[in-house]
Amino acid sequence: MSPRSRRLLLPAAMLELVGVLEGVEVVHQRRRGTNRSLLASRSDRDPASVRLLALTWWPAGIAGLAAAAALPRLGIPPRWGRPCQVTGLAVTVTGIALRQWAIITLGPYFVGHVLVQPGQAVVSSGPYRRLRHPSYTGQWLEMIGIGLATSNIASIAACALLPLIGITARISGEERELTASLPGYREYIQGRPRLVPHIW
Repeated sequence: MSPRSRRLLLPAAMLELVGVLEGVEVVHQRRRGTNRSLLASRSDRDPASVRLLALTWWPAGIAGLAAAAALPRLGIPPRWGRPCQVTGLAVTVTGIALRQWAIITLGPYFVGHVLVQPGQAVVSSGPYRRLRHPSYTGQWLEMIGIGLATSNIASIAACALLPLIGITARISGEERELTASLPGYREYIQGRPRLVPHIW
């Protein structure tokens, strides 16, 4: 195995871990009786955005690995390679922890599709005290970390920018439905950023 291939083992393993966790969450929701798939649910009020998210989030990691393998000249200088990998791992672990915290905080209200459930209330505890969509922030951090772990500029760009297309579309769809259908949501969003503290 070439040194270049060995450098991609860590980010590839990180991508696999993130994918396994998403799969576990889908299975967990199905056991609870929630009709969730990785692409869309028939009850989703904005199915186009979840498809776009699926087509930009997971492929971003694959594109990042492919870019690192195909464009080695865009690699970060070797002296920064190890710090970049360690930082990438830390960012991905932070993203996983934030996403899981958000999922646990929402409990049965986390269903993976845009739908206000009967009796649903606004949740403003845990990570929702600071961010409107911490699960998407966590998802984005997962991919940014994978890009960083490749130590390749093209990969970092793919992993940071491609998921934003799907995430921003999904956030827009969710907020339209929640503002229209969830009492108190319009007040909840005042002063809380969507994805990045103090920025957006």
